[in-house]
Amino acid sequence: MASSRNNALEFSSVGSIVIDAQTGASPVGTYGAIQVLKDSTISALTASNVANVGDLITTLGAGTIIYGNFTFVAISSGLVQLHKV
Repeated sequence: MASSRNNALEFSSVGSIVIDAQTGASPVGTYGAIQVLKDSTISALTASNVANVGDLITTLGAGTIIYGNFTFVAISSGLVQLHKV
């Protein structure tokens, strides 16, 4: 079994941040999950282990959680929580 922090669900041990349309973008860091709190439009995204990451530059509904290894997330509307790893 893999030993990554994502598999161990250790997000709470290193914290998370919330970004909204006014914040616009995440600080540089490594995030293991993007949790959509309100319907949100992702305008830019950088991930090292997500195939077709460009397909995620879209509007996502509240309750959506995307797992991966993200280093940058920008939104133009909505509210998302980024879980650090």
